[in-house]
Amino acid sequence: MDRHFIVAATAACLLSPSLALASTLDDAKQLLQQGQAAQGMALLEKNLATHLQDIEFNYLLGIASLDAGKPGNAVFAFERVLAMDPGHPQARAELAKALIVLTEFEAARGELMQVRGMNPPPEVAAKVNQALADLDRIIAAATEQKTTTWSAYVEAETGYDTNINTAPNATSVFIPALGLPGTLSGFATAQKSGLVGINAGGSVSTKLSENVDLFGSITGRVRGHAQTAFTVASASELGGVRFKDGKNQYSIGLSRFDQYIGQYHNDAQNGLFAEWKQEYGRQDIVGAFGQYLEIRHPIVPFLDTNLIMAGATWTHAFLQQGDPTVNLVAYYGDDRDIMKNPTISRHLYGGSARGEYKLDEDMKLLASLSVQHSDYNGQNIWFRTQRKDDRYDISLGLAYKLDKMWTATPQYIYTRNQSTVGFNQFDRSQYLVTVRRDFY
Repeated sequence: MDRHFIVAATAACLLSPSLALASTLDDAKQLLQQGQAAQGMALLEKNLATHLQDIEFNYLLGIASLDAGKPGNAVFAFERVLAMDPGHPQARAELAKALIVLTEFEAARGELMQVRGMNPPPEVAAKVNQALADLDRIIAAATEQKTTTWSAYVEAETGYDTNINTAPNATSVFIPALGLPGTLSGFATAQKSGLVGINAGGSVSTKLSENVDLFGSITGRVRGHAQTAFTVASASELGGVRFKDGKNQYSIGLSRFDQYIGQYHNDAQNGLFAEWKQEYGRQDIVGAFGQYLEIRHPIVPFLDTNLIMAGATWTHAFLQQGDPTVNLVAYYGDDRDIMKNPTISRHLYGGSARGEYKLDEDMKLLASLSVQHSDYNGQNIWFRTQRKDDRYDISLGLAYKLDKMWTATPQYIYTRNQSTVGFNQFDRSQYLVTVRRDFY
């Protein structure tokens, strides 16, 4: 084979990625010049996996995202640039602009001050000084505006549930105390049914001062089932006060939860909660929480308990294609009976992992896994054993944004509760489609 041909072919292979990158950047720049920022952003995101480690590519993607009205996407793009080149003043200045749009004013000021400390070129320094002056005016204007914000939503759901009453899937359970199986029927066994439901909620926050907010929220849910006269309704409310101290945030408040099955008041919970969160950089938020709940069952008061729980949380945003985020929670609880029934008291511990991955501009993949272990006190007289439960919940969904305010989400949820007491062992699958309308 001709040596010159081999050299030329090798050179072509080496140059082709660079030529492809240059072509993509040129096309995107042309779209931006024509005022078509959304199209430029879409073009760049389509090629993000190939050029994820290229500084110029990510910088242009950040500019396009910001111009297209997607400041959150711009933040991720500029942060990728700064992860590769912390001394990139233009990227840090543009990051500050995106943070201002997101109303994260203190974080924006920090980025601008870093740029000023880099002794940037005169034209960049002038822009930074102007941005700092503009930021002061924005903050002053925001302070003068109304201090109350709110949001709300309404959501319709439909689907199918293989175990609406979380009962055993078997038709009989062996009872050691009797030495024979006990036959299960009716609502003592798993009931399958189609379902329809409606959910709604709202939240409000009012500033008492620059670093102190009052907040509250309320949600309601109603679900009916086609094959049975089984209707479940619930309502929850919480309210409290939130304090901010730099990157630290502290919240304390009260909560209430009620559940009704048909006409019967099945569950009533009153509680206290406290929470701490802190930002580490732009990618991580860590936190801790504590909760006290008085759990009451008006129908069966011998199940009443008081629960104390504490835990820790971590949220991490990855600087890569799809802007994946993951939230991890770990907790421990002590659930004490109040009716001198030791088989109701338990120690529990568990954790959960939830993640999101953006497939494109309007679609996100959602997934979660939670595990909880419960050790009950005392011995169950019928099963002649101490009850121990291991519960697993897995969900997988796809959130599709129909427009700015509407979201459709098909979702699958699987629950398995393994128990040393047969009456408490079950499997459940839910196939759901929800359509949500947000208001704010």
